[in-house]
Amino acid sequence: MKQAFTDVVGNGHLKQKLLDDILQKRLSHAYILEGSFGTGKHTLALRIAAALSCESSHDPSSPLPCMRCPSCRKILGGNSPDVIYVNRKEKATLGVDEIREVRADVYIPPNDLEIKLYIIEDAHLMTTQAQNALLLTLEEPPSYVLFLLLCESAAPLLETVRSRAPTLRTRAVEPGEMREHLQKNSESFRTLQKDSPYELEEILATSDGSIGRALTLLDPATRDPILKKRKLARDFIKLLSEKRNSLSTLRFIKALGEKRDELILELQMIRLSLRDLMVLKQSEHAALCFFANREEALNLSDSFTTPRLLKLCDGLGNAIDKLRMNANVRLTLTALAVESGLL
Repeated sequence: MKQAFTDVVGNGHLKQKLLDDILQKRLSHAYILEGSFGTGKHTLALRIAAALSCESSHDPSSPLPCMRCPSCRKILGGNSPDVIYVNRKEKATLGVDEIREVRADVYIPPNDLEIKLYIIEDAHLMTTQAQNALLLTLEEPPSYVLFLLLCESAAPLLETVRSRAPTLRTRAVEPGEMREHLQKNSESFRTLQKDSPYELEEILATSDGSIGRALTLLDPATRDPILKKRKLARDFIKLLSEKRNSLSTLRFIKALGEKRDELILELQMIRLSLRDLMVLKQSEHAALCFFANREEALNLSDSFTTPRLLKLCDGLGNAIDKLRMNANVRLTLTALAVESGLL
């Protein structure tokens, strides 16, 4: 059986579907690649281009793409003029001007490939005007053109766009596959595995099945602040599990971030940890989103009732919403402490 996209981790069902569509020449002229950060959208997009141009595609013993032929090397090396990235150029949205450039370019035949691939990044941030402009090209594109719209969620895209581009979703990588890939490909992973297994487990828990996020967190400059926030969240949960101690509570609140965005991230992390404790009330084997140590989470879960956890999650959710609406930071935190029964 022919293998495909062998260096793309996980997403077996998606890889098989794409292989079948390519071999049977039923590939759509446009796809939406939907998935959270680090789940392989960019990697898969380039592999699709390479697979469509691979010079070993007719060899049943060779994977698709082969990754070795001149066409594959050119595409994967970022040297093909026929693989075109469309992005926001550091703007908040992807506007109509960028899409108009695409519309003008699509009718120029490819230079040295049989296809011309447009990778539209952050497609969910296209303005309505830009989407309508793209729609005109999606309806009747030249036969050699393939559009890949990369986004975290397809929901913001117009229904008319979604109806012309099937949605393919990249999913979180399974823990075993994640470890195997990082063990083979990341020296930082291997070093941390040897020097600080506990920190490594914290990183893997935080990455939430995203290899991209895991690789980012393996950088100490990124890892250290996140590990501090995770410790802060666990400290807060332990404080909640103990008898009321106003002095400890005030000290904790004072230690929280003063910058609004930083504080929101901290509160979100605390809320995520409480979510783990709630699901453990239903099943000891429930999948966890925050805790790397299941035994630690189970012990903490026993310290709370379900109504108490629900009340705390609601309080945190309210505090996050208020902060997003520019409420006073210290007043919001004080109200949270009172509502949570800590003061």
